[in-house]
Amino acid sequence: MFLPNPRGQFPVGATTFKLAVPRRTLSRVKVRSGTSSEKLKPALVLEEVAFTAYYPADVPRKSNSRGIGWLLRPLRASLQGYSNYTGLSLWLLWPLVYLFGSLLKIPVHPEAPLLDPHNITQTETSKSSPWPLVIFSHGLGGSRTAYSQLCTRIASSGRVVLAMEHRDGSGHAFMPSFSDPISYITETILVWPSDHPVEECNMLSFRREQLAFRRTEIYHALRAIQNLVHGRDDTRYSLDTIKDTCIDWSRWVAVGSKKPIECEENVVLAGHSFGGATVLSMLSDASPEENEPPISVQKVLILDPWLEPLPSPGPLPHQKFKEERFPNILVINSERFTLWKDHFERLMKIGKSWTEGQWELLTIVRCEHVSFSDFAILPLISSKSARLISDKILHLSLAFLDGNWSSVTGPFVKKMETRVIGQRADGRPKRQIVGNLCDDTPDTFTSLFQSIGLSKSKAAEAAKNAKSATILRNLILSHDLASESDPLGEKRAVLIAALAVQLAKVPNIDDAQQGYIVKAICEEKLKSVDQVNVAARFFESHSLPVNEAEFNETCGVGFSITSDQLDAFAHEYIQSNSVSGWTSLGVVISGVKNIPSLRWANPLEIKNAVERVFTQTFGAKEAGKPKAKELKKDTGVSTTSGKSDNTAAQVPDAAQGAKSRKVVFEEGFLGTLHKPGENPQIKTDLRDKHLAVTGGRVYTRFPPEPNGYLHIGHCKAIFVSFGYAAHHSGRTYLRFDDTNPEKEEARYFTSIIEVVRWLGYEPWKITYSSDYFDQLYELAIELIKRDKAYVCHCSQEQMKADRGEKVAAPRACIHRDRPIEESLAEFQKMKDGFYRPKEAFLRMKQDLTDPNPKMWDLTAYRVLDASHHRTRDKWKIYPTYDYTHCLVDSFENISHSLCTTEFVTSRQSYDWLCDALEVYKPRQSEFGRLNVTGTINSKRKILQLVNQGYVTGWDDPRLHTVIALRRRGVPPEAILSFVSTLGVSTAETNIQIGRFDQAVRQFLEGTAPRLLMVLSPLKVTIENLPEDYVLMVEKPLHPKVPELGTSIIPFTRTIYIDADDFRLEDSKDYFRLTPGKTVGLFQAPHPITCTSYKTDPTTGEVTELVCRLEEKGTTKPKTYIQWVAEHAPSGSPVRVDEARIFYPLFKSDNPLAAVPDFTADINPHSLKVVKGAMVEVGFWSLARESMKSALADAKVRAEKSKADGAQQFLDPETPVVTPEQLVGKECIRFQGLRVAYFSVDSDSRLSALDNPSSPNGMNQGDILVLNRIVSLKEDAGKAA
Repeated sequence: MFLPNPRGQFPVGATTFKLAVPRRTLSRVKVRSGTSSEKLKPALVLEEVAFTAYYPADVPRKSNSRGIGWLLRPLRASLQGYSNYTGLSLWLLWPLVYLFGSLLKIPVHPEAPLLDPHNITQTETSKSSPWPLVIFSHGLGGSRTAYSQLCTRIASSGRVVLAMEHRDGSGHAFMPSFSDPISYITETILVWPSDHPVEECNMLSFRREQLAFRRTEIYHALRAIQNLVHGRDDTRYSLDTIKDTCIDWSRWVAVGSKKPIECEENVVLAGHSFGGATVLSMLSDASPEENEPPISVQKVLILDPWLEPLPSPGPLPHQKFKEERFPNILVINSERFTLWKDHFERLMKIGKSWTEGQWELLTIVRCEHVSFSDFAILPLISSKSARLISDKILHLSLAFLDGNWSSVTGPFVKKMETRVIGQRADGRPKRQIVGNLCDDTPDTFTSLFQSIGLSKSKAAEAAKNAKSATILRNLILSHDLASESDPLGEKRAVLIAALAVQLAKVPNIDDAQQGYIVKAICEEKLKSVDQVNVAARFFESHSLPVNEAEFNETCGVGFSITSDQLDAFAHEYIQSNSVSGWTSLGVVISGVKNIPSLRWANPLEIKNAVERVFTQTFGAKEAGKPKAKELKKDTGVSTTSGKSDNTAAQVPDAAQGAKSRKVVFEEGFLGTLHKPGENPQIKTDLRDKHLAVTGGRVYTRFPPEPNGYLHIGHCKAIFVSFGYAAHHSGRTYLRFDDTNPEKEEARYFTSIIEVVRWLGYEPWKITYSSDYFDQLYELAIELIKRDKAYVCHCSQEQMKADRGEKVAAPRACIHRDRPIEESLAEFQKMKDGFYRPKEAFLRMKQDLTDPNPKMWDLTAYRVLDASHHRTRDKWKIYPTYDYTHCLVDSFENISHSLCTTEFVTSRQSYDWLCDALEVYKPRQSEFGRLNVTGTINSKRKILQLVNQGYVTGWDDPRLHTVIALRRRGVPPEAILSFVSTLGVSTAETNIQIGRFDQAVRQFLEGTAPRLLMVLSPLKVTIENLPEDYVLMVEKPLHPKVPELGTSIIPFTRTIYIDADDFRLEDSKDYFRLTPGKTVGLFQAPHPITCTSYKTDPTTGEVTELVCRLEEKGTTKPKTYIQWVAEHAPSGSPVRVDEARIFYPLFKSDNPLAAVPDFTADINPHSLKVVKGAMVEVGFWSLARESMKSALADAKVRAEKSKADGAQQFLDPETPVVTPEQLVGKECIRFQGLRVAYFSVDSDSRLSALDNPSSPNGMNQGDILVLNRIVSLKEDAGKAA
């Protein structure tokens, strides 16, 4: 297995030389040796220098090379070295080390003769001069073979490369002739002299000492080569080969004046990473040997230099260069090192010291630090892109060494895009980023966006949307926004990014208008995203030159207001609106913000002003709060003792939840939406007519397709559309998008209406897209008449091909230019049923030159052979979503068309169609959708789960359809609280199931009554109580919410506890019941002590405990447990037929990644059914009250909805949802103390609840099934 061949003019030979030198210790630092911490030896000892020479070889052109091993041997030393360097375990690395160490070879001819440069035929080269010399210094963890691709490529072009093996402990390993192999030195084995300054006892200080060691090695290697070439007999520099092989030494020695290698003049220094720092230090420091002249350097190639070990401010040019000439220097950076701001700035400062020579700096996009070594191109594990980048590096390096830099970069950048980032005074680029010409990948954008001042996260966010990212890139390059002489800073960079997003929405602003806005941002006239958005919209209706005063007024340029003036506005608002106190704070802040003259006031300053005025008017905020009610003391039939459980922290009440929901609509994405009437129209009278109809109100819509059940993701859309309108006293349509009769079913209509109302929202109107089929048809004819639509007969395959599926750009359909009259006739034939499905389509004639695929002649109508649930068989053609959506929004005068971000690209076609027909144009605004990980919401996949028996139906509580969540017992208020807490922005929200469950848990903590419950009952007989003993105990349903009331339960001689609360064996950390141990019973008069127990003679399981009730004065028990008493007269206990304990349906957060399909990720233990659980008798009063309260609330809502006029708009065929349909058994919710939160399942049959006058208790045929809603927070007390 070989690395790639060098592909140069000459075959490449390789010989590794060693040079014995007088032993010298070059550092006082020592290292620990072996396993003994006391055995020390010097860290930096120079006694031998080694390097591998790569050179043009005198071998037949077609001879096969044997190659040399890529990894140094013995492999165990390389393995240990790489483990030290990477911090990875030996076991993890050994397969790779032994694979590549045993098999991988460098394609060279070992110990081949050096080719005589003076005997080369003219067909190969016109040169007759010595081979130039290149000295290469490796980086940390590297070696003399780790950069073989670069070294052999340079050698094959006609150079001799000395690849140093630095023996300073910076390489992964080296094998000296005088001792055992030595591996990479880590900081943990360094031992510093006692008198060394403590602050300098670190790895960086050691690196500086290594630099000095490396420089000495390089000088020794160079002098040895010089002596060899000139045939000098200097024992100090007597070379030998590492291997005991004989080479033709004569090829390396000059014959007369003909030298094989030019090693006195014009030496090239090269290095990577730490080797780059080594090279820079070589240029600034004198020879380490006295009376030795510094190296005569012609060119310097520095690859991704690591500068931290270099003393600040950096290496300055040696006096020799100032007196003679400066070398030419090329620095090629990886993208990451360029984006390392401090490091890059330091590199630029160093570069300024070398500007008298030629200093070139290049950054290659997506180039990694490792891309410069062989590691990037290893067989079997390297990627195509990594190999391409490696080739770019070699290409550029050779162009520089050959002196073809200016001529080669021309053709090079024809294939590659060179982005100039900043310029010097003389016009030369300060930095260049090289990437693919048509490379619009996000990681390319990210680096460019960071260069203007955006943080890494914001740059990545800006790069996500291809259209706005392309616009942002063009803004940066067109206006030189990344200039280092005048940096933007993060604040202005954010505004430029916001402008790009807005320009994607407003595509008709030309370059000059964009430049006007950019200039306003750079001059800090526009200081907020809101101002930038308004400025972009300003140019929708204005062209250059503009009235500057009008622009400034419209965009809030120069707006200022004092705190006194803000206080005055707040005072006036409070007086005119009869505000009564602190409870109206949020409403007042919102109202003051909406005062037109405060359009550009800082929202935070407005908030502060309102709070100041409230304090002056109503007193301190705390004083305005109602005092919390004190808990009543236990006044039950008996005086009881007990300990309230603390399984979860107290959470905000419902009012606070409503307040947080209100904030969502006042801030962030929803807080910046336009006001009714501000959405631009192609004709001004369209806006006037719209406002005349709506009265300036907010109108929204929720437009589901009736082809499936809604899931939790839809809850966010419902919350946003209905909630935003309600917050602004507006109206919301529930519109069924019923344009696909093949997939619609009546059950989905009913379910969707129920879900919307169950969540607490009442539609102003319930409409259907089919209500407008006649209007849509007439507008389609008008569109054809305006030459904006045509009938197409292409096949689906041809249509996809024309739209660009198999070509670089969309092509015009062959029917696109057919006469208008012909399209009208064909469209009539479509309507009359002349064509079968897929034989004809009406397509919009949009803009095929636009980069947005949603502008590539979308289909407006198609033929469907299906009966519609409402229009029956009237229509043979049906409009598409892309055609229907915007026009029905227009018909219904929607002011805010709110949808999720997958419809961002549809906005352009939305606007185009409204303008093409000159109808009122609503404004579409997109927010990020809600995804709950670890779930499946696809209709097809849920149907598969149902059909294959993994779940019982669409309402199986393990699913996250809304009907499933409702059946599980999740309160609708908890769902809305969850959604509002997440907020609304343009970013997609991905939340784990656990986050949702926690939100539900927190809501239930403050609202769910608490009942005593045992999941696995264990009988307890209290031996010192009489058989007929009964004590009625009154207990609160919630210790922190007295408004929930109390329940009265019996305490008798026979009770039941949970089997998990008893053990036969005691332990120090176990505080519940064991033989001879005492525990408390929640709300019971006294604790109990276990005196004995009974077991099943067959199984040995404990079946009954015998306990003693302790008297007053007994030591307070360490823990309390729940219990339920046996008392037939009061119906205690309430026996549960089934308690269903639900766990996640899938094992991972991403079921779709499972192999072979998502069903492989199903958790086989997602449902546990427990039979025989018991609940206290207070269950019945709680159940009755819950049903009664829920029904009363539903009736109030229904009456309010009817009073608002919503019901009169119901279509006769619209399913009517009665208050009773909104109330199910799932509204009976409670916390089983120390167990979980439960609700009653719809499978239950409880006849006592059907008849208010019937007594409590289970009757013949009754069934009680409980669903676990969520578990409790982990309770450390119970764990004990």
